[in-house]
Amino acid sequence: MTRARPRWVSLLALIPLWPSLGLSTAEARSVGTVPYPIADVWPSAVRFLRIDRNCVIREKDEVAGYILFDYPEGQKLHKGSLELIRASESSGRDITRVVASLPDLPRHFEQLLVDKLAARLREDYGSPAPPPPRRPEPDGGDSR
Repeated sequence: MTRARPRWVSLLALIPLWPSLGLSTAEARSVGTVPYPIADVWPSAVRFLRIDRNCVIREKDEVAGYILFDYPEGQKLHKGSLELIRASESSGRDITRVVASLPDLPRHFEQLLVDKLAARLREDYGSPAPPPPRRPEPDGGDSR
């Protein structure tokens, strides 16, 4: 006589397949980088969502760098978030990492938000400032 396995053992076998089943929420975000400092990106992002995309801003925190909003698509409003993260290039230029999340919509909607925000920033501020010149490396004193 064979003993039946408990159901939870069968469910454990599905854990490695979780991402391939499309059930992972960690993948529900698109990330981009814009070559503008966060002080310029923040007001443009709020205007972009509210005016250009007709989103309802539910909550925002400039210090923490996030905006929670309702994104209109079709006849529904979908919850979304935009996160702005201060960063810098290896050259020292200030840039901003933009993370968009619309978990109820296909990923291309998130990427569209990131791309359209980047276009809005170019319209608002023009071409980004060039990176600062690199400092020459100090000579190691090895003169031959």
